[in-house]
Amino acid sequence: FFLCEEIIAGGWGEMMLILLLSTLLCLCASAYQATTIPPLIDVPTFSLSTSSGGDDASTSSSTMNILTYASPVAIKPHRMWSISLYKGTLSHDNFSKEKRGILQLLRPAHALCKGDGEGDASGKLIRVLGGSSGRDVDKQAMCEELGFAWKPLECNGETNDNADWPQVLPHCVYYLKLELVGEMIDCGSHDVALCRVVEMVSEDDSVYAADELDYISTQTLREMDIISEFGRIKDKDIE
Repeated sequence: FFLCEEIIAGGWGEMMLILLLSTLLCLCASAYQATTIPPLIDVPTFSLSTSSGGDDASTSSSTMNILTYASPVAIKPHRMWSISLYKGTLSHDNFSKEKRGILQLLRPAHALCKGDGEGDASGKLIRVLGGSSGRDVDKQAMCEELGFAWKPLECNGETNDNADWPQVLPHCVYYLKLELVGEMIDCGSHDVALCRVVEMVSEDDSVYAADELDYISTQTLREMDIISEFGRIKDKDIE
């Protein structure tokens, strides 16, 4: 108010006082507001392949889901990633038991697979992996019908225990073999797992660190009407 009195006394007049008060009101009106709406972000779309375990292929079976809560967290002395698993799922149960899995970075082709013709609901493979439970349906058979038969991840690398890992989807951008470090962290609806990257595998032997990878993102899945703004698979017939 002392400033206002000085403005009036200095002959600036009532107009300047009105302008000053208007500016102050605008500044107050633009203050930050608390919100319950989470940010709508764009992240890579992964599928996590896990195994039920067993002494051989006849007693062990793989399952896969869709996973978007995944991020690198360290590079030395070991490359580390964090993944978040929804409680109560078969993937969560398998990973908790076996403490390993293969994180698969999906391509756009995985969202437009065989059978996704004009008039069909796109993203059938994504809906199979993320919209159904391996306890209720045979995901492996359904993926094969869509042109993505599961297969062992055979590669020449640092590890020699390829037979002990779950099967994978073909034609993924990258495969990250992960092993749990320590115990999973209870975060409510999800458990977070800190994992050491045992091995990184790519179909393309000419991949360089500076390459822009051709992966599918959550924004693309939203634009294709496959997932909602909350990241959930939209309800559509996947038969």
